[in-house]
Amino acid sequence: MKSYSDLQEDLEQRRKELQAKQKKQIEDRKKKAISYRDIVAGNMEKEKKKIQKERDKEAERKQALRAREAMKDEIKREIESEKN
Repeated sequence: MKSYSDLQEDLEQRRKELQAKQKKQIEDRKKKAISYRDIVAGNMEKEKKKIQKERDKEAERKQALRAREAMKDEIKREIESEKN
């Protein structure tokens, strides 16, 4: 049979182990929460970049269309001036 002081020591040791385990679990949860936030923020950033890239492409396409139209108009004017 264990003495009272041995039982107290065992109990204290178990408390310390449990506290360490709980602390580790809390830290792990914090890390997971932070990594989840990082993932979400990263996904949002990727989406913003994708949208910006699409906008830039669209603007470039519109600019190319305007340039083509301007070239067509210039060619028409040249043809008209040659006819006259």
